[in-house]
Amino acid sequence: MAHDVESPTARTALALLRASGRVIVDSTIPHADLVVLAQTAAQWGAALTIRHAHVYSDEQLSIIAAAGRGNVTFDLTS
Repeated sequence: MAHDVESPTARTALALLRASGRVIVDSTIPHADLVVLAQTAAQWGAALTIRHAHVYSDEQLSIIAAAGRGNVTFDLTS
């Protein structure tokens, strides 16, 4: 599993998820970073919420959801 993330916010979120924290991030984080965060949330039993997730396609959201294995909440409000 890849653990490299691009954005500084994603790096902070990754550290918090590894400590089993509950993290809320905005959809401005790159999709690839969100996939890594979702994988990490699943691995550590942490919770990840993605605000304004409506900006991503159904396919992209499904990829994140599958990576998170039930540990990701999507805020689809605009």
